[in-house]
Amino acid sequence: MNHDSPSTADGSPSYPSWFERPENIQRIITALVVACVLLVVADLFYENPHPHFGKVETFFGFQAWFGFIAFVVVVFSGTSIRPLIKKPETYYDPEPENDSPRLDRPDETPGDKA
Repeated sequence: MNHDSPSTADGSPSYPSWFERPENIQRIITALVVACVLLVVADLFYENPHPHFGKVETFFGFQAWFGFIAFVVVVFSGTSIRPLIKKPETYYDPEPENDSPRLDRPDETPGDKA
């Protein structure tokens, strides 16, 4: 952590980091799109010598659309199984202390009997 940078009262930096600046977010997205397009174009010049899915793997852009379809299936599968595995909103909240009596200490202290 850079201690020379100005920060707010809660300790977070007062200016956005390199990854949070809007112009850099757009650059990162553009770079990822260009990289994906180049990889699909590279498929024109490469033939997989050991295909796992038979002839369908020889189709143009197979790796790209197979990866996209797998991504979509995983996201929608996660959405559909969320009701089965989700925890209630208060799952990690600490237990309230006064809801049930504690057995490890007496209910009344000697000063309360007065």
